[in-house]
Amino acid sequence: MKKKILLAAVALAFQCSLFAQTDPVLMEIGNEKVTRSQFMHEFDVSVGSRMAKDATKAERRKALDEYIDLYATFRSKMLDAQSMGLDTVKSLRDELAKYRSELAAPYLIDSTVLDYLLREAYGRNHYSLHAAHILVRCSPDAMPDDTLAAYNRAAMLRSRIVSGEDFFAVATEEEQRRNPGAQARPNEGDLGYFSVFDMVYPFESAAYALRPGEVSQPVRTRFGYHIIKLLDRVPLHGRVDMAHIWIGNRDTLVGHDRINLLYGKLQAGVPFEEVARSSDDRTTRDNGGLMADASLSSLPQEYVDKISTMRMGEVSQPFHTQYGWHIVKLIRKDTLASFDEMKDYYKQRMTRDQRGDASRKAFATSCRKKYGVVDYTVVPADRKGRTFMASTAELEAQLPDSVFGGRWKGTMPSLTDLRPLVAVPGRTYNAVDLATYIQKHQKLQDFVDKKLYVRRHLDAFIDSVVVVYADSQLERENPDFAALVEDYRRGLMIFDYNDKMIWSKAIYDSTGFADFYARTSVTKRLDNPSDSVYFWHERARIVVLDIADSSLITRAKVQKVLDKALKKKIGSSAMKENLDKAIGKNVDKKAVKVKVDLVERTRQQVLDEGQWQRGVYIAPRGNGYRAVVVEEVMPRTLKTQLEARGYYLNEYQNEVERNLNSSLREKYNVKIHRDVLKDVAF
Repeated sequence: MKKKILLAAVALAFQCSLFAQTDPVLMEIGNEKVTRSQFMHEFDVSVGSRMAKDATKAERRKALDEYIDLYATFRSKMLDAQSMGLDTVKSLRDELAKYRSELAAPYLIDSTVLDYLLREAYGRNHYSLHAAHILVRCSPDAMPDDTLAAYNRAAMLRSRIVSGEDFFAVATEEEQRRNPGAQARPNEGDLGYFSVFDMVYPFESAAYALRPGEVSQPVRTRFGYHIIKLLDRVPLHGRVDMAHIWIGNRDTLVGHDRINLLYGKLQAGVPFEEVARSSDDRTTRDNGGLMADASLSSLPQEYVDKISTMRMGEVSQPFHTQYGWHIVKLIRKDTLASFDEMKDYYKQRMTRDQRGDASRKAFATSCRKKYGVVDYTVVPADRKGRTFMASTAELEAQLPDSVFGGRWKGTMPSLTDLRPLVAVPGRTYNAVDLATYIQKHQKLQDFVDKKLYVRRHLDAFIDSVVVVYADSQLERENPDFAALVEDYRRGLMIFDYNDKMIWSKAIYDSTGFADFYARTSVTKRLDNPSDSVYFWHERARIVVLDIADSSLITRAKVQKVLDKALKKKIGSSAMKENLDKAIGKNVDKKAVKVKVDLVERTRQQVLDEGQWQRGVYIAPRGNGYRAVVVEEVMPRTLKTQLEARGYYLNEYQNEVERNLNSSLREKYNVKIHRDVLKDVAF
């Protein structure tokens, strides 16, 4: 026996030695050891994956040598941040929890169902449908008799339509029945053009299954039962940029003559934008008739028919609608991107769509089997030889009617039957938990049988606790997910650490910053282009006076008044007063406007090149003059600490970080085994 144990120990030691040889320690930081494989994984994720595929061995080696020092600094900061307790700060934990929740969402749905729904949406998205419908309203939670009555009425209406009655006439009759006295509208129930995600999912699915001219069977949505007639199916329109010319004459012949006259100008080569000025559409004629980012579902059918067959830049022939005569120019028409490009957009839309519920429901169902979740109202429980079925009867009996109005508040029912209803690994839930869930998720709805109501909520409750459990297992079951969360956690810690130890420290360290300015400002040179931001270029202190009307005072008089003012070195207010006096007592005081400015030669448009000297310069401006008085011209000079604070602060933060990195190397005794790094093969 001892011999077997000894042999096993020798074998284990040999394996450890072999592993150490194949994956040696590359870096030591404090008590932490980083192996070569660990480092190379970090390198590939951070740098290697972004390098060009044709990068040379020398280029990869250079990137590797640069990254190892950055990584050593990063790990040192992580250790220091943990020693300061930054990983336990509430703000960090809250932000990490929020990010993790967003990151976990794609893992908590059925990927097979999701992929099917995404591809289904993409396939449908290639077409736009034009449909009309008749709705027989029925609540999602209506009693069975009410549901059956709504279905039967919808089926009766469909029967009339397929027997030959006009769809829109039946739709108008149904609307009048539901809303007596409502004004009859032409084409009642016409929905115009729509595409994927524009309608609730069951309606969309039924509409896309039809051929033009077909009428659907009654389709159930949360609004009730729909009878759908598909009027047209065309390639995707999406949104368009277009320009149009509209002649709205009620006299068809007059409008026809006007539109043909304008069309003749277009054929003769007159630009569309110019011809569009004669359009009756006041909102677009001044900008060339442009209708940018228009949805075709909001346009007349005739527009859709024209645009669907037009090429970019093409101009249509005149056509007529109930609104008058039109000419259209197509500027841009949406085309559908690739599936991979559209996938994230579809996922986002599905979070607000019923099809998203389908993938979540499928995931919850699979997790019930995967984790052995038990519903004790269906499967009997065995407790020390006693078999029983859990029941929700007590909760059903005590559930208040106010729950159907979404108004149940206050205390829970006084339940005595606390046998487990549901079991997930490590935890059970009873009727009190279910009652709490119902109270939280209650909403206004029709009265239904309470047994049915509780059963529906129990199913939803089981799905919710199953997903919560699956969520808790993500890091254990999905290494990639765990790595993403850990990367974000480390990123948050490093950000807080850098802010505390570098950025904010430099900002509030007024003594250290003043010392840094004193040390470094003397090294800046006028003849060094990279130092130009630390200097003021030649500047001029000027007074700008705008005289509104040249008839008030001659240019020579303005020159004389301001030359005298400049010689006496009087201020801008006195200059304006002198001009006001020269103009006359009864003139509006706003006739002369004045402002003082300090302009830098490389960043101004007031002074011409020959005006960078003390003097008065006058030029016409509108109906009057602009006089610029150059009071002083200042040579290039070094900016003060306050004036160049942003530039020096950035340099000071870099110095603080360099000093910090150096001290961390010593504090944590960082060792990089360059010989191990040298053996990395590409």
